[in-house]
Amino acid sequence: MLEFIPYIASTTKGIDESTWKIALDAWIRNLTELLNMQDADFLHETASNESLSLFVEQILNAHMDTTATVNSKLIRYVFLIYCRLAAVNIAGTNPLLAADKLCSFAVVYGESNASEVRRIMAQLAHEESVEKELLSVIGMLVDAAQSMPNLLAAPASIEALDRAYVLVRVLDALFSATLFVDTIRSSFDTLDAVLIECYKGIIPTLKTTVDSDSNAAPYAFLVKKSLVSTFNSYADGHFFRPLGYVSSVKDHQSLEKLSEPTDTSAIDLISNKLLEYIENSGLESSKNAFVDGPLILDWEVEYHVAEKLDKINKDAFGGDEERLEFLQLSMEQVRDSNMGTGPWGDNLQPQQPPAKTHQNPAIYQNVERTSKISQIHDLFPDFGDGFIEACLDANNDDVEVVIMQLLEDSLPASVSGLDRKMERKPLPDAATTVSQLTHLESESDAVYLEAEARENPKEESVLKSRRNVYDNDEFDIFNRRTVDTSKVYAGKKNKGDADALLDDKSFIQSEKKNVLQRVVDMYDDDYDDTYDDINDAGVPSTMENGDGDAAVDVVRKKQEVVDPGIENESLLVHSFVDNAELFARNSTARKSTKRAELRKRTGMTDEQLEGWAIMFKRNPRKDRILDRYMLFDGNQAQVSEDVSQAQKQSLKKENKRPPRSESKERAYKDKNKARFGNHNRKAQRDKKVAKAGPPPS
Repeated sequence: MLEFIPYIASTTKGIDESTWKIALDAWIRNLTELLNMQDADFLHETASNESLSLFVEQILNAHMDTTATVNSKLIRYVFLIYCRLAAVNIAGTNPLLAADKLCSFAVVYGESNASEVRRIMAQLAHEESVEKELLSVIGMLVDAAQSMPNLLAAPASIEALDRAYVLVRVLDALFSATLFVDTIRSSFDTLDAVLIECYKGIIPTLKTTVDSDSNAAPYAFLVKKSLVSTFNSYADGHFFRPLGYVSSVKDHQSLEKLSEPTDTSAIDLISNKLLEYIENSGLESSKNAFVDGPLILDWEVEYHVAEKLDKINKDAFGGDEERLEFLQLSMEQVRDSNMGTGPWGDNLQPQQPPAKTHQNPAIYQNVERTSKISQIHDLFPDFGDGFIEACLDANNDDVEVVIMQLLEDSLPASVSGLDRKMERKPLPDAATTVSQLTHLESESDAVYLEAEARENPKEESVLKSRRNVYDNDEFDIFNRRTVDTSKVYAGKKNKGDADALLDDKSFIQSEKKNVLQRVVDMYDDDYDDTYDDINDAGVPSTMENGDGDAAVDVVRKKQEVVDPGIENESLLVHSFVDNAELFARNSTARKSTKRAELRKRTGMTDEQLEGWAIMFKRNPRKDRILDRYMLFDGNQAQVSEDVSQAQKQSLKKENKRPPRSESKERAYKDKNKARFGNHNRKAQRDKKVAKAGPPPS
């Protein structure tokens, strides 16, 4: 059994450089021997060697401590141990796969090599014991995040914020690492609600804390950013992965395509969830991202969700998926409500890229390649340097990928058939290399080389990337080998004197041909009969003459668009009367089985059903429609004759004019007294006039 010396940092007080190098050589020697063991011996060693388990734990903890610097070789060897564990069948428990070490593994390697960490976690989760460990620790972290708003009292101390950041950082790393573990994804379907409530609850606490102590701003920013990152991992697993995409590990604002089959039914889930997030976000006014903005705003600002939805719509649906387009517009409106990202994270110093050196690129690449070959050769001493270099060429100089392929015997086809003892091509002689490196040590020489490189750049000719309207024309000498020199003139073209110019009829002849050609083309088109029957009464002449076949050719049936609300009015009215909540505009009604059945029977969308209900409530004919469908069912009992007569008498009584008051009755009689009594004055007067005859002339 291998004995591992407990790990100590090189900066430990009382440890000199020579002593630490002796320990480093011992660690590397043991780790190399461990990785070269057979599978059975490797599993036995990792399961029973307590010094190995302690050493791995110390390496991971030291790397997470920002004040310590762990040797890169040791970090790489620990990663390879977990790669090997994922590639073999594990029987029983293994101390390296305990919950604390899996958390540390996800945090240490999750950002630098997220793709491999996800692959390793997915393979390890096939073991029941590892799956239980992951479910247990993630469940505990989710419960802690749910209670975080109650535990952080305003104003919170920096120590409390630091502990909160460690909590959400581990949750973020684990949830990202287990993105492709379906059991974990299905076990935490409600994580989005927990994160939203936690985020909403800590906003006032963090604002109060930062207002009282500006030094707490970076900690508050890190807490919020980790929660947003965790929410994005949830969205990747539940929203984007079913559609065949996840956030890119290199640029989290973009997507990368998966090879998994897609499930378009996930669009309904995305639509319902995102609209619910926006509706409950309370974004009635502008907010500052990562200060007082809700989680949905910070998620859009940090991860550009609208652009991701647009990419999925264009790539997978050709831009024709209206639901994704509506969600894209909704998320853009969310982003427009941002007044700007707050200054809480301004004090965080991003990792600066290494300073550029003036070394010869060829020399630097040669030295770097030699270093990588040496690393792989330490693990596989039987392989030749030339074979290892060919493997690096096939994998873009990625040492970890080459080592995994050699361990799993899954090399690309281009190198799998090569001789594994193949030696490397001879390097440039040492004298030339040293002289060039020494030459660059002089500052004046370096300045000279830099100026020379600017004057004589080794780039492709600009003509290869030139694009303009004159490309490939008859005078493009860069793309044509020959040019008709007869069409090339120096200065103005000699067209002769005025008389010769007036006698030249070539232009008239050419234009005459063009005009005649236009006249011919004018009548080549099909006859446009759109407006022929504009003055007709709507019946074609052929139909009047009885020519039915010709009438069919002339009369074109227009497609009538039937309103589904009218077509299914009976079903909708009965459903509305039975349960008006079925048409409510909320996620509960939309997810109900009765709503799904109604959508299937009517062929209408949720928006159409809810719109029909709103317009039905406002319809002034609502009572008549209800009477038509609800009060008469075709089975009314026969009314008896006595009842019918009684109803008629009651209607007559109801139709009688109510009695007038005494003053109104007197006024009516005075106005119409000529028509009452035993005479009619006007009638009697007309009678007398008729007897008397016409007036004398």
